[in-house]
Amino acid sequence: MRKIATFLFAAPLFLAGACTKVPAGAVRIPAASGDPVELAVGGQTKGKAPITTLAELATQDFSVSAWYSPEGEIFDGEHTVKYFENHRFGYVTSDLAGETTFPNAWQGVAPHASAGIVNASPVYWPLDGTLSFFCYAPYREGDADIVLEDPVTDAAIAARLPGYLPGSPLIRVTPAAAAADQADFLCAPPLLDRSRYDAGGMFPLDFSQHRMTQVEFGFNYTGTLVDDDGLNIHEKVRVTSIELQDVIGSKYFYFTATSPDAAWSALVSPADPSGSDFPRATYRISAAGGELKTGLDANLPDLAGGTYLTVRKEDNLDGLFYLLPQEIPSGARLVVSYNIVDDYAGVRGSEVITVPLRSDPPTDDPTLAVWPEGKKVRYLLTLDIPNRGFVTMTAKYYDWENSNNLHPGQELMY
Repeated sequence: MRKIATFLFAAPLFLAGACTKVPAGAVRIPAASGDPVELAVGGQTKGKAPITTLAELATQDFSVSAWYSPEGEIFDGEHTVKYFENHRFGYVTSDLAGETTFPNAWQGVAPHASAGIVNASPVYWPLDGTLSFFCYAPYREGDADIVLEDPVTDAAIAARLPGYLPGSPLIRVTPAAAAADQADFLCAPPLLDRSRYDAGGMFPLDFSQHRMTQVEFGFNYTGTLVDDDGLNIHEKVRVTSIELQDVIGSKYFYFTATSPDAAWSALVSPADPSGSDFPRATYRISAAGGELKTGLDANLPDLAGGTYLTVRKEDNLDGLFYLLPQEIPSGARLVVSYNIVDDYAGVRGSEVITVPLRSDPPTDDPTLAVWPEGKKVRYLLTLDIPNRGFVTMTAKYYDWENSNNLHPGQELMY
């Protein structure tokens, strides 16, 4: 049975005098109380990469932003004001590596010191009114791959965001070019109009949904290789690099007023807010040694076996991508480089093949047309060795699960 990660906002009760209600259009940032905004964890953290344990969450942290509404008002984009933005939340401890029980609350923290020490950097509840929270993981600072942007004020642009929650921020997500620098973007549903007095100041924060698409690859081959003891030649096929070209490389993620709680924009582009001209990007997987493999015998299986060798994320090689959910653009390509190698003579031949990610006009096969949110897409390719090309490419969808298996089998890497 799948478990759901629930993070709970917990603030001690603090009685304060009520402030005068602020008229519409004149919302002011209120005075802060002495009660820090803190988060407590209920149950176990959901086992989904990259946040698989409380320790991992503590080391990478997450972002919390809050908008203030005066007493008697609700979050509506008009009677609200930004209270704090993109504050780093994590776990305060002097030894993250030795922490196993996590008995204390999550709270605002300073950047981690090189020694692993984490110092508190709290933010405080207002004296009155309510806060609405918008949270994502992992935490990012500045103009990085995940950036919190201001709410939409242009009605024409808001109209192109179906169900947009007025006054809520946008999150611009731009996966890094290198697979090693990409992250599993997790965004919790918004928590609206919460008071430190409601329900004892404890509110659920759900980080269980993957918002990206995980893309990986499996290979086999057809053809005949030289395997001759007399000649002392034993050829094998090994993939050396994988490149995705001209796929969508930046999108907005926004919050909605109805179910589902948030969505990726298909009509408002970070490069062209008034249209839908989305930025394109190229992503590459390669190994420093030139080959993606696990050992001398990690050659591709031949087609007769009916199996594929899958490139995965392990042992300092990032064999999969965290990419934006999307309808694959026309013209997007997969470029695969491979070598014919011999145990003794080294590389005996090299080849580069280019495969359209979808046909033009688009194929009727939906698995070759769409990368769904929160799913794993595995491309399965059969390389045609004699003709220096490929025989087939199919794609399959899988649920995104993390079994915590540290040795998932033979991989295409050392």
